[in-house]
Amino acid sequence: MKILNISIAILGLCFFACKQDQDATSTTPKIATNFVKIHTIDTIQESDIIKVLGIVMSEAEARPSFKTGGIIKKTYVKEGDIVSKGQLLATLEMQEINAQVQQAEEGLQKTLRDKNRVGNLYKDSVATLEQFQNITTAYEVAKRTSEIAQFNKQHSEVRAPISGKIIKQIMYNGEITGPGNPIYAILGVGKSDWVIQAGLTDRDWARVDKNDKVNIRLDAYPGQNFSGVISEKSSVGGSASGTFDVAIKFLSQPANLAAGLITNLSITSEKKENFMVIPIEALTKSNGQSAYVFTAINGKAKQIKITIAKLLGDKVAVSSGLDGITNVITTGAMYLEEGDSIEY
Repeated sequence: MKILNISIAILGLCFFACKQDQDATSTTPKIATNFVKIHTIDTIQESDIIKVLGIVMSEAEARPSFKTGGIIKKTYVKEGDIVSKGQLLATLEMQEINAQVQQAEEGLQKTLRDKNRVGNLYKDSVATLEQFQNITTAYEVAKRTSEIAQFNKQHSEVRAPISGKIIKQIMYNGEITGPGNPIYAILGVGKSDWVIQAGLTDRDWARVDKNDKVNIRLDAYPGQNFSGVISEKSSVGGSASGTFDVAIKFLSQPANLAAGLITNLSITSEKKENFMVIPIEALTKSNGQSAYVFTAINGKAKQIKITIAKLLGDKVAVSSGLDGITNVITTGAMYLEEGDSIEY
């Protein structure tokens, strides 16, 4: 009986000791490990060729109009006609305008007679100095009124301000027009008038300079290459597109061009930089210009802020933030926090 009691006591002690070990084990915190993939950072050099689409436009455009309003007597050209600078395009009915000129001229003659008469009276001390000054002022006003009427008469016709092609006739014979209302739309179509407009990203805009060479291909002329140079760089970005315009002048061009033709441009730039390149899936947060990525250091995740230079399809060119870093985490990066344990 005594031996049985001793056995039961020993079993109880063993059970109590095992229970303590189990409780101690259950209270030990477990460290979670995140399984991720890493990617070695690549380095590339910018291409010396910038490829972009452009559109053919004319630098010379005009919308001529009458200086004064009135009834259009005659228009002398129509849509599609080629005109030269200074060519007569349209005239007004002149009855009203001629009457205004005659009225102004007669008023001038009257004030001249009055001025001479008061001047003689002033010499004889019959008229006062004030009267003589008043009539002199009236004469000067009438003279300017006559000059205005003559000027308006001279500009009661429309002449072409540039050489080009009539692309639209806006008003016709017999219509009433007001001062400044366009009668025609003229587009310059000479060889020196054509220019290509292209929108570049801010980075590409900074890489190009005036007189950089451009290879030009047009869908309208398949298989043919033309040459040009950058003639202008815009100092203001497009508010909607976010791009910066450059103008390209043709050095060689096809015989026929039209506004609106699409071009494929290859701009040769002398400015090149080296960039670190990472997969786009490595980005965890981004606001367009900057982003965050994780790198693996001694089995821990470390978050790094980077500056984005440009997007390259499924990759990102980084301009700063990765100095001394050799890898970034790709798969699993979205679920990481600073200092998380990782395996790869």
